[in-house]
Amino acid sequence: MYFAWYRKHRPLSEFKWGGDGLFESTEYAGGSDKLGHAWATLGLGRAGAETLRQWGGYDRWTSALIGAGLSELLFLGVEVKDGAYYEFSFGDAAFDTLGAILAVALTVSPRFDELFDFRVQYWPSPEYRTQFEGGNVNIAEDYSGEIYLAALHLGGIHALRDRVPLTRFIDVAAGFGTRGYKPDEPKGTCPPTCYEERQNLYFGVSLNAQGVFDYLFARRAPGLAKVTHAVFEMFNVPFTFVPAYAGGRTAAGMSDQGGA
Repeated sequence: MYFAWYRKHRPLSEFKWGGDGLFESTEYAGGSDKLGHAWATLGLGRAGAETLRQWGGYDRWTSALIGAGLSELLFLGVEVKDGAYYEFSFGDAAFDTLGAILAVALTVSPRFDELFDFRVQYWPSPEYRTQFEGGNVNIAEDYSGEIYLAALHLGGIHALRDRVPLTRFIDVAAGFGTRGYKPDEPKGTCPPTCYEERQNLYFGVSLNAQGVFDYLFARRAPGLAKVTHAVFEMFNVPFTFVPAYAGGRTAAGMSDQGGA
């Protein structure tokens, strides 16, 4: 975060409050950044909670509250620093809190955890790859390469899994992603807007990599199975989400939709 956001940016003369909206099509990242805040807070909260529960001997509620609380505190600190360098965003703070709440819910309810994931599918966008070659390490703002997915594990529906075993490897998912907002256009090479800013909404199916690796490793290598289970709870394997529906709108207000 330091090298990406603060090293080359001078602090403001005074603390700035405000924000960049929520999911307005004309704002900063079109809403992907808000889901990114929730996702990051969720991930750190879950990691802290599982560390405390599995290796620290704490019960589910205690580990969930400590893990989520520390994650929330970290990202509140980031937001405060943003207020000194950019702007304190109430929307960012709200989605940090939503991520922390979700971390608690998934930790204390094994059944909810068995059924639901909130994860990101990421592949570096062409816009970011061009800038990375020039030294831009700010991968966190490569929203043009991300899709955030709320996934339902079909394998978590036991009656269905027992009748159709392959469902343990399949998720039904809703996705949201934006294109053209971030990374910014290269300076001096484009008109005022070089990239089309677009919000996309998806519904489709995805590979449940958790189910795949649990099936492969749970008995043969349980330690490795824990690692892959945690990783693929937060990350979707690139190119394994297949939308049956894809629709969206541009920042100019045009909308369209279609199947895939």
